[in-house]
Amino acid sequence: MGMNTTSGKRFVGYVRVSTTEQGTSGLGLEAQEHAIRQHVASVEGELVRVVSEIASGDDDDRQGLADALKLAKRLRAVLIVSKLDRLSRAVAMIAGVMRSSGVPLCVAECSGASTLELHVRAIVAQEEREKIGQRTRDALAAAKRRGVRLGSARPGHWHGKESRRRAGAIAGSAAAAEARREMRADVYAQAGPVAATALAAGKSLRNIASELNAAGITTPMGGRWQAQSVKRLLTATASVGA
Repeated sequence: MGMNTTSGKRFVGYVRVSTTEQGTSGLGLEAQEHAIRQHVASVEGELVRVVSEIASGDDDDRQGLADALKLAKRLRAVLIVSKLDRLSRAVAMIAGVMRSSGVPLCVAECSGASTLELHVRAIVAQEEREKIGQRTRDALAAAKRRGVRLGSARPGHWHGKESRRRAGAIAGSAAAAEARREMRADVYAQAGPVAATALAAGKSLRNIASELNAAGITTPMGGRWQAQSVKRLLTATASVGA
């Protein structure tokens, strides 16, 4: 995807770090968001939201990434990351996002790259990751043979870190929950009046669901409306208006 194809579009940013310490300090996340905002400004686009996550790049089941993809799909926006490895270093993961999500991908550091070039970069990144992993395993095995105590077995490893880990986990969960609340509010603000008008006209929940689906309005999770989800929508919007 080149710069010409993203000019003027809406973007959903995704930033990721691997450790709680990085997430708590903001180091890494801020730099990624800065790169994303610079690119969006350079193509006169609109950055709708930036979703941040503390998770390993090896983890294919990331709630933050799933939320960012669903939001981008619902808004017909472009998913943007600062670097390809913030999405993943695994070729299969990157290819899956590019192929099956239906969401265009933009990488700020190589915004003019074609889909083919992004795949090539993914292959190179995965090979480098495998080489780094093997070198690390070799170094750890050599240290272990010398009797060095590694990881959590090191004396004092956990000292002073428990509270930071808990605080980071709580902050990450709270940020994810807030992002989901905002997504739900956006959808309900759009779907609520349509559903309320249809209900006042005597239409059934199933008919209202069909009307919302026909209008191209998705649920907060990016799916199709059913009678039960319409009922939740009407209950939530009625309580807000009360």
